[in-house]
Amino acid sequence: MAAMVWARFRVLRGDNHMQIRLMTPVGTSVLVVERDASRAEATKRLLVEQGYTVTGLLTDLDAFGETAAKTTADCIMIYATEPDRALLDQLRALPTEQRRPTILITENGSTDAIHAAVAAGVNACVVVGVNGNRIRSAIDLAKANFSNTAGLREELDEARNALRDRKVIERAKGIIMRERGLDEEAAYTMLRTRAMQRGVRLVAVAEMVVEAAEVMQL
Repeated sequence: MAAMVWARFRVLRGDNHMQIRLMTPVGTSVLVVERDASRAEATKRLLVEQGYTVTGLLTDLDAFGETAAKTTADCIMIYATEPDRALLDQLRALPTEQRRPTILITENGSTDAIHAAVAAGVNACVVVGVNGNRIRSAIDLAKANFSNTAGLREELDEARNALRDRKVIERAKGIIMRERGLDEEAAYTMLRTRAMQRGVRLVAVAEMVVEAAEVMQL
């Protein structure tokens, strides 16, 4: 995804000072999702006025999952009077690598509706009354929330993988201790030595030990 770049500025010169006024944000593209074609066009105009690039307008909500998976847009903006359950289910089903910062514009600002949207993967919500400044703030917020969520998800995945690896290694040590009559330290040293000799991770050798033991039990 393209990084957010603030550009197109105007330089105003006075006698003793220079003022830089930011004009438009560039480098961020948006896919607009809205069942009503005229409202989708209105949202597109508003985004373009704010300096964003609109990569497409999707009015067939049944095709959301497929379109979102293939889009090159940096962000997805969904305009829905009521958060559509089928649409949110499609958003929730997107693999992590196909997700984008997602903004929901809705007329239903109830706690339940917002919670359902966030749980599905929406990163920022705007209750109708949209203007340029609110759209810009929502996009910035969605991108920030998306980055934070992605970071937390990555940390959680790493923690889960580390725990899984630790369990496999512990199991392999137990097998070696039982089969070879070694203590824990010697069993671990054997695993580590084999990993170094083969140029693979310790857990890879541990998995081979566990798999071999399982085969012997068949």
